[in-house]
Amino acid sequence: MLTVFYRRFYILLFLIWLGAVSGLFVLTVWGDFDTFISDFNKPVQMLFNGSSAVNGSETLLQVATEEATSVRREVIHEVRKVERDVEQFIEGNQTINQADSDPVKREIQEDLAANRTQAVSASKVGMLDNLEFTHTETEFLARLQTSSEVGRVTYFWMDKPSKLVVDLRGKWRYSVPRVTDFISGFVGQVVLGRHTDRLRLAFNFRNPEAEKGPSPQLIRTPQGLDIVVTEKLQQKEKE
Repeated sequence: MLTVFYRRFYILLFLIWLGAVSGLFVLTVWGDFDTFISDFNKPVQMLFNGSSAVNGSETLLQVATEEATSVRREVIHEVRKVERDVEQFIEGNQTINQADSDPVKREIQEDLAANRTQAVSASKVGMLDNLEFTHTETEFLARLQTSSEVGRVTYFWMDKPSKLVVDLRGKWRYSVPRVTDFISGFVGQVVLGRHTDRLRLAFNFRNPEAEKGPSPQLIRTPQGLDIVVTEKLQQKEKE
């Protein structure tokens, strides 16, 4: 077996021989080392550039796919929104057409709308802030000043004792005296009464057997309501 020295010596000779053979091969094919190095760098650069191009292409493809997916989602969302709007429009027209073609349904809908309006109006509470009286021999004026517009007003007559009753429909309160007495005139007393659905004014005649007079005048004013009560002339002539 060769010693370490000879083994290393033969390895060195092998490397020298390999280098010489490689040099002869390069000189034979390329002619010089510069051309060999230049040609050798080209495939190496192409290899690395090709890898970068592949990675870049994959990145661009991924971005393009994500953008296409996002655009597709937005388009689908807009299309569905338009479909919902069209369906609501068609359903609304069908409801209107059905109501127009059926007079019973139309009347029911109108009644429901009127009831809703009345319910809103009924929920408001009016206030009778001031009440003034003026009377002559044959007429008696009650001037009501209210916080809100007076709505429906009804009246009726009563006898034994004779009186005229006027009702302001709706919810009302008052901040004036409940009873007012008069020392002269054909109306001897006015009494207020608050009910759940009306404010009542009772005009008590001085003569408990007085005959029913003409219908009272109910005059709406910017301040509220004027009630004009007229005495029956025949009754006055008999006296």
